Amino acid sequence: MVIDDGVIKYDLSGYIHSGNLQSNEYSALEKYREILFALNLIGEYPEEQVGFGNMSVKIDYSSFHQTSNPQFVITGTQTGKYAHLTGEHYTRVLDYDIKAMTLKAMGPVKASSEAITHGAIYLSNHKINTVFHIHNENIWNGMIEKNFPATPANIPYGTYEMAMAVKECMGETSEGYFVMKGHKDGVVIYAQTLERCHELSIELNNLFNP
Repeated sequence: MVIDDGVIKYDLSGYIHSGNLQSNEYSALEKYREILFALNLIGEYPEEQVGFGNMSVKIDYSSFHQTSNPQFVITGTQTGKYAHLTGEHYTRVLDYDIKAMTLKAMGPVKASSEAITHGAIYLSNHKINTVFHIHNENIWNGMIEKNFPATPANIPYGTYEMAMAVKECMGETSEGYFVMKGHKDGVVIYAQTLERCHELSIELNNLFNP
């Protein structure tokens, strides 16, 4: 299976370029991202020079845009290669329409190619406050072999079909993880707090990378 990462599949016309984000918008998320980067659960495929992994946490951005959809801050597209991110590498997701595959974002960089999937997860259960999308071949293979919750192998990342599959895969749960069979090495972790999402990520890493 070829590496399938980094290509934005949602409508980009809603992107608003703005200045760097303030540290209070992303610093809590960045603390955990740096740990996952050190474990190579977020990074870049060296041969293909394609970044992998993205993270988000819910933030109320109603001062910028009114919507009934959960809003969040997310790592920008193709930022996986950086060990440390700053306000120039994060962006605000203000609104989205999953069926229409449109996304309204504002920041110094376009939102991750997985932003629509993050939105679908937040919509699935409003208790969920954070989403980590990591990559690791051992975890991915191990979860598939052990029949962990999974999205179908014929569904690619960042699509409407993936958003629907994610909702079905999660059910009513407010924390957990699943493997994307159709997205090589891709695993998603979600929880009510950043701390818990990080714990679940380390739990998976310890299980399949002892």
